[in-house]
Amino acid sequence: MLAGVRVQLRRVVLDSDTRAGRLYNLIIFGTILVSVAGLMVEPHPLHLAADDVVPAWVHSLERACLLVFIADFLLHLWVTPRPLAYLRSFYGLIDLSAVLFFFVPQISSGLILWIFKFGRVLRVFKLLRFLDEAQLLGNALRASARRIGVFLFFVVMTQVVLGYVMVVIESGHPQTQFQTVGHGVYWAIVTMTTVGYGDVVPQTVLGRLLAAVVMLLGFGIIAIPTGIVTVETINQARQDQRSCGDCGRTGHRHRAAHCDQCGAVLPLGRS
Repeated sequence: MLAGVRVQLRRVVLDSDTRAGRLYNLIIFGTILVSVAGLMVEPHPLHLAADDVVPAWVHSLERACLLVFIADFLLHLWVTPRPLAYLRSFYGLIDLSAVLFFFVPQISSGLILWIFKFGRVLRVFKLLRFLDEAQLLGNALRASARRIGVFLFFVVMTQVVLGYVMVVIESGHPQTQFQTVGHGVYWAIVTMTTVGYGDVVPQTVLGRLLAAVVMLLGFGIIAIPTGIVTVETINQARQDQRSCGDCGRTGHRHRAAHCDQCGAVLPLGRS
């Protein structure tokens, strides 16, 4: 009987394709949002004054969310085929960090407790794996990681050069704020990303002209990674989702007739 109950609960807890599974994930997701909202209004322990009082409803909300998280954690331990592997996994560690202070009273105070509560925020990422769109975006980011890495390296080198040039230009001004190349690189990053803190600004006309050029470059530099990821996302969406009958591989080239991995003939169907 317990084995049958375990199988049924496994379909609810681990399978998001069923109606019960979607409802379960919706409840967990709602609990996460409520818990994060409570965490946002709770004062930081290092900034908590002696006369500050945390509202009672925040504690009640926290206890209710904690009970849901504990139940979810224990259910995962029971229904998963390999409990130890689950505890060592990334998502298992996230679940554990959200409820650990309940099982270990020694950390249930001060800054350590506040840090462990951050595990509740990380639980949001756990639910993203059940969304097809999130999986598609994750595949696109992994596929474009090399190109984005090369591009970011080029951007960093460009900012170092621009920062050095700005230091040279501004070095002759008596009120210059560019004392080192580090100041110049910091200015280049802030300007190129169009943040514009205003704490380090050029004083000379030539320096301001360079600043204008860097600002204009910033628009294009921000757009390029977006374009890379967008193109890769489209390519991922176009991939053939048919499963190979021999090796089980999916994600073949669009309208492919043979498996990309073993070369077997793919079944006819929607690509």
